[in-house]
Amino acid sequence: MDSNQVRAQCQGKDFSIKGCVVVDGINMNSCENTIEAYGQAIAECNYVDKKLQETLKELSELKFALDKSAILAIADARGIITYINNKFCELSKYSPEELIGKTHKIINSGYHSQEFFRDFWQTITVGKIWKGTIKNRAKDGSYYWVDTTVIPFLDETGKPYKYLSIRYDITQAKEAEEESRKQAEQLEIALKKLKLTQSQLVQTEKMSSLGQLVAGVAHEINNPVSFIYGNLVHANEYIESLLKLLNLYREKYPNPVAEIQVLAEDSDIDFLTEDLPKMLMSMKMGANRIREIVLSLRNFSRLDESEMKPVDIHEGIDSTLLILQNQLKGKGEVAEIRVMKEYGNLPLVECYPSQLNQVFMNIIANAIDALDKFRVNEFQGIKYQKEKIEVYPLCPIPTIRIQTKVEEGNRVIISIFDNGIGINPEVMQRLFDPFFTTKDVGKGTGLGLSIAYHIVVEKHQGELTCISHFGQGTKFVIAIPILQLGMKIK
Repeated sequence: MDSNQVRAQCQGKDFSIKGCVVVDGINMNSCENTIEAYGQAIAECNYVDKKLQETLKELSELKFALDKSAILAIADARGIITYINNKFCELSKYSPEELIGKTHKIINSGYHSQEFFRDFWQTITVGKIWKGTIKNRAKDGSYYWVDTTVIPFLDETGKPYKYLSIRYDITQAKEAEEESRKQAEQLEIALKKLKLTQSQLVQTEKMSSLGQLVAGVAHEINNPVSFIYGNLVHANEYIESLLKLLNLYREKYPNPVAEIQVLAEDSDIDFLTEDLPKMLMSMKMGANRIREIVLSLRNFSRLDESEMKPVDIHEGIDSTLLILQNQLKGKGEVAEIRVMKEYGNLPLVECYPSQLNQVFMNIIANAIDALDKFRVNEFQGIKYQKEKIEVYPLCPIPTIRIQTKVEEGNRVIISIFDNGIGINPEVMQRLFDPFFTTKDVGKGTGLGLSIAYHIVVEKHQGELTCISHFGQGTKFVIAIPILQLGMKIK
């Protein structure tokens, strides 16, 4: 052993006593352990560094991939943008200098509601991830859609200190979706119009056939009635002459032969001379009534009037009421529906007469239907069945009231009231919809009011409105121009 080497006892880390060699005061065993420890530490550092480099490379590659495919932005806890990538600038048309330090309000399109953004902030500020689609506005005024995910980064207290936004441009998909939606809506509208047009054509054909039938029947009835009516005048003259001759004969020859006396007693000459003029008068009144009905039928059908012409609106209403007269009459226990006509002083109105008559027919027929199930006689009053309702104060019995007047601004107003049960709000919203009906199956097509609306609004540039409160009756108001200002409407 050299002079500078000393063998000694040393205490290890585990407090055990071990032999060691000390050279010039240095524990050689301890140095070896230290060197070994340093070697291990260096190896571990190299391993960690390698893993760190690999992780940084992966993160770099991930960032590169995200930068190429996604729109990235980082904002602080206040929502102020601290980082954006190139795709953000490309899509928004803003430069990085214009975006950094601003909030995302700079690209707000105004499309979304305040509630939308309130829910958005309530989600991310409590540390939850938010996902959704947002419509933004670029610097040049164009709009674009992004599929967005916002990820909060939390501090040691669990509160967000920054937000990472990952967005993907879905503008083309949204535009395609919107285009598909519009096309679907257009197809649905076109299909409804087609269905309505087909039904209206069928209904129009039915009305045309009915009009032809009515016109034909009116023509066939008119000829013999005119013949009968014309001959009644002559028959009345002839009978008056014969009665004068008979009275003169009885005056000059008060005691005829027995055979004439017997025949005179059997024939009751006194009764005949008194009743025959009355019978002729009743025949004349009946013929007049038939002539009025024929005229009303011809006025209602008006097949020869395909163009607009000035007409008396009241004639059309009266013709319609005459055709519906049988439905208005009382039968047995069913009370008669009273019709109150409050006509104003109307000028001739330029219109399609037959089409307007169809409007009157549809509305008045609906009013009759509304009153039909409630009108039944009980003693001398009216009992309303099924539901208790307040009767219209001015109409203590089932009543349809028709008012006409001239309104300032070149329009006539025709109001048709009934004191039925009225219409509930749910039905009111769909009243003029095609094919909507509250009647039993087989009793209504759901086209009456729809066609009436089409005729008034589109054919005559007018308005058709309904005012009704459940339990208080219904009022339809037709407003049409007196003159169509030279418009030729097909």
